[in-house]
Amino acid sequence: MTKRIRKKSLSELDRTSLTALVLSADEKQDLLRGIELFNAHKFWEAHEVWEGIWQNHPEDGRFFIQALIQLAAAYHQLRRKIYRGFIIHIQRAHERLELFPGAFLGMDVEVLRGTIKRTIEFLGANKNLEGTDFSRIEIPQITNLPSQSESGWPQL
Repeated sequence: MTKRIRKKSLSELDRTSLTALVLSADEKQDLLRGIELFNAHKFWEAHEVWEGIWQNHPEDGRFFIQALIQLAAAYHQLRRKIYRGFIIHIQRAHERLELFPGAFLGMDVEVLRGTIKRTIEFLGANKNLEGTDFSRIEIPQITNLPSQSESGWPQL
């Protein structure tokens, strides 16, 4: 049985090690596969693929992957109409993504954060969840940057 690494809170995080995530060739493939699944709205499957990467890294280095996992979990719960779970996960994903540069592992994190921020603002404007039209929530696409050789893109 694989021993799980203890989770840290954001306040315990060593922010200097956040971008030190080094992926193996298999993990690079899994990262890309997770992106494909997420963009195809197969959120649970993306979550599972990314969790395999997450389990192999020390806490500070895996916060970005954890943000992707939480993002996938959020939209999975949205689809299942578990709205409180959606809100919790989308907020946690946003908090973690805010720790990273606008471009990370070849992904346009800035665009992703923008979509999430609009969702959080939409939810904040609708204090009564029972009256919220969750069908209006925008589901983001995870996009690659034009130059895949920059920003630590997983070279395959």
